Amino acid sequence: MREFPATLSLHEGFGDPHLDLFLDIDGNSRLITFGTAASNWEPLRKGSKITFQRKNDHRRVYLDLEGEIEEKGRLKILFRGNAKLDLKPDDVSGWTELTASIKDGTLML
Repeated sequence: MREFPATLSLHEGFGDPHLDLFLDIDGNSRLITFGTAASNWEPLRKGSKITFQRKNDHRRVYLDLEGEIEEKGRLKILFRGNAKLDLKPDDVSGWTELTASIKDGTLML
């Protein structure tokens, strides 16, 4: 099982409130990004599996970004830690969706 840094942020004030999942699969490239409705936070936090849809990759700064983003609303980090994956992290870059859950403080993909 492979681990890599991940951040889950609540994005408000720019379209409908939603969750952005930022994955740092290699410590170098843009962040692989997935999104889902903000209403999925509580079930995810409680261990339910939630499906995320692929979004455009984001700049690396988003891994730690919190607060106002000029003309793009605001971000609040809800989860920061590691994601675990049974496959090679490189495989994630080709996915159009993923299912995730939080177990024992780790994001399981």
